[in-house]
Amino acid sequence: MNYQLKPNNNNKQPLKSDSTSPFVLDYKKILVDILRYWWLFIITLGLSLFTVFMMHRYAQPVYRASMTMLMEERGTDTPQRNMMEGFGLSGAMRSTDNQIAILRSYETIREAIEELDFHVSYFKSGRVKSTELYGSLPFTVHFDSISPQILNTPIYLSVIDEHTFRLNIDTEQATTFHYGRNQVLSNTGALNFSETFRFNEPIMTPFLSIIVENHNLNRPEERGYYFQFNNPNSLASSYQSRFSAPRPSENTSIVRLFFTGHNNTKNVTFLNKLAEVFIRTNLERKNQIATNTIQFIEQQLVIISDSLAEKGTELSQFRTTHQIQSVSAQANLLFSRLENLANQSTQIMLTRQYYEYLKGYFSSDTIFNQTLAPASYPVDNVTISTQISKLTELNMERQALKYTLNRDTHNPYFVELEHRMEVARQTLLRGIENQVTLINEELHRIDEKRELTTNELYQLPEKERQLFGIERQFDLNNEVYTFLLRKRSEAQIQKASNTPDHSVLESARAIGMVSPTISSDRQRAILIGLILPLIFIVIRQLLNNRIQTPDDVERITNLPIIGHIIHNPKELDNVVYNYPKSIITETFRRVRSRLEYLTGDKESPIIAVSSSMPGEGKTFCALNLASVFAISGKKTLLVGFDMRKPGLNRVLSFDDNNKGLSNYLIGKAKLKEIIQPSKPENLYVLPSGIIPPNPAELIGSPRTEELFKKLKEEFDIILVDTPPMGVVADGYMLARYADTVVFLTRQNITIREVFAHTIRQMNEEGIKNVGILVNDINIKKGILGYNYGYGYGYGYGYAYGYGNGYGYYEE
Repeated sequence: MNYQLKPNNNNKQPLKSDSTSPFVLDYKKILVDILRYWWLFIITLGLSLFTVFMMHRYAQPVYRASMTMLMEERGTDTPQRNMMEGFGLSGAMRSTDNQIAILRSYETIREAIEELDFHVSYFKSGRVKSTELYGSLPFTVHFDSISPQILNTPIYLSVIDEHTFRLNIDTEQATTFHYGRNQVLSNTGALNFSETFRFNEPIMTPFLSIIVENHNLNRPEERGYYFQFNNPNSLASSYQSRFSAPRPSENTSIVRLFFTGHNNTKNVTFLNKLAEVFIRTNLERKNQIATNTIQFIEQQLVIISDSLAEKGTELSQFRTTHQIQSVSAQANLLFSRLENLANQSTQIMLTRQYYEYLKGYFSSDTIFNQTLAPASYPVDNVTISTQISKLTELNMERQALKYTLNRDTHNPYFVELEHRMEVARQTLLRGIENQVTLINEELHRIDEKRELTTNELYQLPEKERQLFGIERQFDLNNEVYTFLLRKRSEAQIQKASNTPDHSVLESARAIGMVSPTISSDRQRAILIGLILPLIFIVIRQLLNNRIQTPDDVERITNLPIIGHIIHNPKELDNVVYNYPKSIITETFRRVRSRLEYLTGDKESPIIAVSSSMPGEGKTFCALNLASVFAISGKKTLLVGFDMRKPGLNRVLSFDDNNKGLSNYLIGKAKLKEIIQPSKPENLYVLPSGIIPPNPAELIGSPRTEELFKKLKEEFDIILVDTPPMGVVADGYMLARYADTVVFLTRQNITIREVFAHTIRQMNEEGIKNVGILVNDINIKKGILGYNYGYGYGYGYGYAYGYGNGYGYYEE
């Protein structure tokens, strides 16, 4: 790295805008850490792939089956006005969404399961996992539906020979189930059962009543198979959760059905049976209207046939007795008028009876718990027909919604739908009552006309009048009877010609394994194996608030970096004196040249060495900088101004009780008495002296200023070892006397926030001409990519990488 060293500009902010951010990502360092922790990626990849292998080895495979159905929409939204049209279903009933809801409903699935042999599940035991069997079974369990059977408990079958076997049941708690009553019975408690039985013979116990039929079991095998009884209700709920019928697009009514399970054959069987039950139920619902219409007509035929037979007999006897076969033209006219009035009265009476039937049908409080299918009869009241159609649509919507809801679920829309149905029912009943009132009034009017016509008939001869009355009643009953027979035939033809709305386009078939998916799971395992170490590296960097590289310093401050001091592998502190040809000594020489540039042409410059916190190597760097200046021939003084915790005394083995700087500042010692020569030549040391109780007051006293004036007259370079600025204020006071401040950071020691805070404080104190010195750099990390070489001369990585720097350095 090439650094342009310039004196600090007073107008330039020393801190960068993002310097106080607690989380900083160094992408270059992330790449370096990836190379450094390559073994972590190998471990996580291996563990991920091994986990996938174990999961596939021992997990139960899940398969999917599918089939395709056509849900036709042959309904109409217009009210049905005649009997033939009345056999159709409403548009709402045939909407695809409602039909899918009915297909996926608990009741439909429960009915399909009841028609299948799913009450008993068979398994082949394995060392790790068991496989469900279906279809071609080695044995079959026949159970008694009126006896209790132990529920959801594995019953192990051990083959002894082709005639005998042993049953083993070991459970802490179980319940029994009565399939005939569809009821869960008592709890069996802990059960440890093991007995030997013969194939094809009844087994009777308080918790089991079965016959085991052997198909091809002949080799002895200990617990090779087991079976268990299933609760049909729980089984239906389980199958409902595994069945799906996605809604088709708007332009089609072709629906794809899917089901997942552990056995392919069982999946296909269930889908086929479910489609069969659904189509059959749909046809039964369509036939309900026709069936109810036929029943209504037959009730009326019974009444009319009795009247017709009675009047036929009466007419025959009258003609035979009175020897009269016809009536006059005037009588015919009057009788025709009476016949028309009677015919009208009969038609209106039938209509009134139909309204009475509707009133009774819709008055029941439980009518909405089933599918609405009232008998259809031709009426001219559009309002009532429309209201019946509306009620039918609301009822079908309610039935479809009920199938999709849990029985204990409270749905606001369901409550609102029931309220709307109740309002529609009350409106229909009120309309029927009003219509019955109008019919009664019409019947009263017809009766008045009949009475007038009858009075005119009384003026005719008595026998002629009696014969015509009998003929009129017979013809009327015969016409009504013929009408009802025709309508019944039409209804029966329509019922026979009804076909389901739905059909199977593609029968159920297996489409493959859903889980576990080997390829995708391996891809996910590789992805996880790569992501987890990467997340660890990123989080490790985000949570590390220490300065690690010069780039961390550059992200925090605009102050120039004057050098890098590599890690000291030696046991001695004065490396410059003891190892003059070492790499670390060379780094101090480079710092010396940069400090000479910063101090410029000032005579006897004062250089303060400080940092933000203890332990960053101030005394070590100050001693070696002083040594490197002394070696260059300059008379150098190292002043131990850290009077609170004098590290210079420890490094140079000075006694803390000897006189030093503190004694001079209080006037108890002369300057010549406390300045001591050291090694190398031209290096002198002014130790801290006895630790005073008031170091800050001593530093701020006039004697400190007087001290620096005297020292500048006697020495060429004065280096001041100061206390850490981030801890006490002594360092700021001493920095005001200095011409240049060397501010230290130490790799993996200096805290970013403390460093940034101290830089800000120095700027607020007006301390200028500051250079950053990065201390204790680990060269081994630099080789991996930290790049601590300066970009001029010989970088450290160069020296370590090529055999002791081609002889330039001594170790």
